[in-house]
Amino acid sequence: MKRVMTTAIAAISLLAVAGAPAFATTAKHTKHHVTCKQIKAALDSGKSSEDVQKDLHVTEAHVKQCTTPTAKKTKAPAEKKS
Repeated sequence: MKRVMTTAIAAISLLAVAGAPAFATTAKHTKHHVTCKQIKAALDSGKSSEDVQKDLHVTEAHVKQCTTPTAKKTKAPAEKKS
């Protein structure tokens, strides 16, 4: 009887250790990425920035980054020769 219990415990332990890596890979979440295009579309549909933050699970900084106009990179004006 003792031998059967020891064998059963060993088998369960082996399954738990061997199955742990399989469970670890399925528990990982994929990275949630929201594009600026999605944020702008939500804002254009009439939602407030707070609603967009809650619905798309993004920070205020990300919404602000996507909605502020970027500075255009232009070449420095050529110097005039007199």
